[in-house]
This record gives sequence, C-alpha cells and structure tokens, in this order.
Amino acid sequence: MKRGRRAANESRAAEIRAKLLVWKQAPEPGRMSLRALATRIGTSHQLLSFYLRQWDKWQSREYRRRAREIRAHAKAERRPLTPGEEAQIVAYERAGFRSMIDSVVGDTLRQLWKQVKLGKLSGLQVKMAKLLARKGWREAQEILNVHFQRANNLPGTPTGPAKSFRTTTGVAGNSPKTVPYAIA
Repeated sequence: MKRGRRAANESRAAEIRAKLLVWKQAPEPGRMSLRALATRIGTSHQLLSFYLRQWDKWQSREYRRRAREIRAHAKAERRPLTPGEEAQIVAYERAGFRSMIDSVVGDTLRQLWKQVKLGKLSGLQVKMAKLLARKGWREAQEILNVHFQRANNLPGTPTGPAKSFRTTTGVAGNSPKTVPYAIA
C-alpha cells in the first residue's frame, strides 16, 4: 500500500473540479447537497469542502496559466500577439485578479465568521464587514446582522422579586432586610 501524495497522472482533481463546477452552476435551491455529491462521485465530503474553499485560488492560477499559454504559443511561432489574443490575455488576467480578490475576501469572511461566533468582533473587523457589505458581499451583511443582534441583546427582565436594601421595616414593597437593634 502506497502512502503519501498521489502522482499527478493518478489524481482525480480535474474530474472532481469538473463535477464541482457543474454543481456550483446549478441554482442553489435545486442543487443536491455536497454530501450527496460526494457519495455520487465516490469521494469524501471533506475533500469536496477543501476543493470549494480553495476554488478561487485555483481559478486565479488557472486563468493566469491560460494567459501564459497564449503568450508562449505566439512566442513559439515567433510572431507578435494578434489583437484577439491580446484581448483574451487581458480578459484572463482580469478574471484571475477578480478570483484572487474573491479568494482573499473569502478568507477574510471566514475569519469574521469565526470571530462573530465567539462574540469577539473588533471595531476594525466591523468596519471591514461594513465595507464588504457596501460592496455587495451578502455574507458580510449576514455577519453584521449576527453581530448587532448579539450586541443589542439586553439581559432579560428579572423573574423574581426585586431586592431591597432598606434597613427599616415598611408596609409596602418588598420585605426589608432586618437589622437587629442594639441593646441600650
């Protein structure tokens, strides 16, 4: 039995990513669960989760690789880039940059979720979440909602009788604490 990492030619990464791409493109309400997809593919839910967390980083590298291939192809033929190739390279580089930003924001949102669940969201983190929410990141708005719901929760109303610190007996209200009179 072999241990360690599989060789690149034995890896199922391309197959798994292709299945995940189809799964991601399906509308959320109609798509099957990630666990069901893992069972169908014959892999683990944990591995699919790993691929999904790393999706934007992988996509960014893939776009940059395609742009390099176009340049290398033109260089191998010893010719300048055509306007169509230049447009493709620009499009791939922009898409790669967007994927890189999505990756960084995704990592930031995961950290914010951890902090908000612990109840330790700092002022700077709240500002970051507000900025991301203004830029259209729905998950950042959800983080803010959870944070402010927890921050605005006041203790519930007391259920027992109110405590009294009066030292004399009274007729109305709660019974006072009695202080023994000094013997004169």
